[in-house]
Amino acid sequence: MNTLCSEGFLRFFNAMQVDSVSTDDILNLIPDALINIADEIHLGKFEVRVELPSVSQGLKEYNTLRVLYDAPEGHEIMSHSRIIKSQDKGTFCFAAFPLKGHSFSSEDKTSLDFLIKTIHSLVVKAILAEQLNRRQFTDYMTGLPNNAFFMKFSNNLSMRGSLNNYTLLFSNLKNFNYINQQYGSQVGDVVLKEYSLKLLGFYGKDEVIARFGGDNFVALIKNEHVEDYLNLIALININAATGNQIRTLAIHSRSGVYPIPSPSTNIRDAISCANASLAYAKKVADSSCIWFREEILERINHDREIISYFRTALTHKEYVVYYQPKVSLLNNRIEGCEALVRWKRGDRILPPGMFVPVLEDEGLICDLDFYVLERVCEDIRNWQRNGITPARISVNFSKHNLRNPGLIDDVIAVISKYRINPDYLEIELTESATSDDFEALTKFVDELKNHGIRTSIDDFGTGYSSLSLIKDLNVDVIKIDKSFIDNITHPDSKDLIILSSILSMVTGLGNDVIAEGCETVEQARILLELGCHMIQGYLFDKPLPHDEFTDKLAGDYVYDIKL
Repeated sequence: MNTLCSEGFLRFFNAMQVDSVSTDDILNLIPDALINIADEIHLGKFEVRVELPSVSQGLKEYNTLRVLYDAPEGHEIMSHSRIIKSQDKGTFCFAAFPLKGHSFSSEDKTSLDFLIKTIHSLVVKAILAEQLNRRQFTDYMTGLPNNAFFMKFSNNLSMRGSLNNYTLLFSNLKNFNYINQQYGSQVGDVVLKEYSLKLLGFYGKDEVIARFGGDNFVALIKNEHVEDYLNLIALININAATGNQIRTLAIHSRSGVYPIPSPSTNIRDAISCANASLAYAKKVADSSCIWFREEILERINHDREIISYFRTALTHKEYVVYYQPKVSLLNNRIEGCEALVRWKRGDRILPPGMFVPVLEDEGLICDLDFYVLERVCEDIRNWQRNGITPARISVNFSKHNLRNPGLIDDVIAVISKYRINPDYLEIELTESATSDDFEALTKFVDELKNHGIRTSIDDFGTGYSSLSLIKDLNVDVIKIDKSFIDNITHPDSKDLIILSSILSMVTGLGNDVIAEGCETVEQARILLELGCHMIQGYLFDKPLPHDEFTDKLAGDYVYDIKL
């Protein structure tokens, strides 16, 4: 009875039926499988040269000569050979040599051709499997492993019980957004590719560095290699074409570092801890590397709690407005105040430092700014209804508000809702607000002035654009930062010289001036001598709850401070 193939070929096929394997794996299987058919085709030696270019492969360049079968009895010199070229420019060169004392019959050659085509198909199948595997586990743009491969690699280490021999590092590039904005996304892509090549050249067989999207890289490095890795990524110079020139870009990284404490550590928890350290590193000036500490995770959880509860706190009016008086040194009376927010959470009053920076980072601060503006307008209306003349109140607005194209309309809508005189209001912006969008700030200030609302610049002197501010921005009030006040009573104080020059320049341009953070009588005397008549600071009062401030406002309070 005719059969599809001989028993030897059937055993050969069965020996080659395995799950998806690599090119090397399939070539390693062939020698044992060939034993099943060597005798019936008088095979003495069988070899193959495989040449696979990296460009066509999507894998590393592959070039190998394999002897797949070599009979102990020896072989003849004359060979039966075949060359098969792939569409991707890969080349397979097969050579079969007859057993010593034999020559290949035409039937043997037909069988050999069938064998060669079969082996070629199996190898190509393995290559395709490798390509699919690579696409599944490799970041397409950089060639680094992706997060799927990272998780697979990490789980293998965990199964072997060796995770605690590693440190997990979560890193990203400093000022990468600036590179994209300044030179374009194509240069940004070049930077990522070249940077990734440096990383590929660093880690060993039992380590991994993966790209987690954007400019984020996560590494599992053996503990003894961590310092070397941190030294590498501290500064990597990348040559990139920008316009008509080649520019060397100094690429610095920022990292959160988490030494894995236990073989059973959950890898996702480890990533979260390293990422939390990275987030903390971003908030610490000049910090390129933060090693994980438990308090960092506590802070992250605290921040998440603030964010998740923010809307509820607004709805329940848990945020309350305190007022810190601005006092004239000419008569010790309240001439204005600043609205400062506090969070009444249960029996505790939380200062703004515990929640404002978090809301600022999350872009929620704008909602809080308008909430405070509403409460201030409501208080002004109620004071007037009760026969109390309000003081002018400054309300802080974050720079994030400048992104709102309808900002001025939203402000006017709140003022109109409570039908108050806009002369009782002042919008206060920090100097740093000018760094992102000076044009939007200028427009906002001018529009406020057109509606009779004064503006002030807080923390003056701490930024890089102070002179531009007082020259180009049409604000009414300049608030001198506390850092210039603290040391003016010291002998030969440089701050005193700087402060004197600032006051002379600002008043000469027709702006009002307020010194914030004044805490001693001696400081107040010097400020008065320099021509600064308005003070905000603990010398007169801390921020006051609504009722305490109302009592002082209603009673035309005079502070008993002797200058």
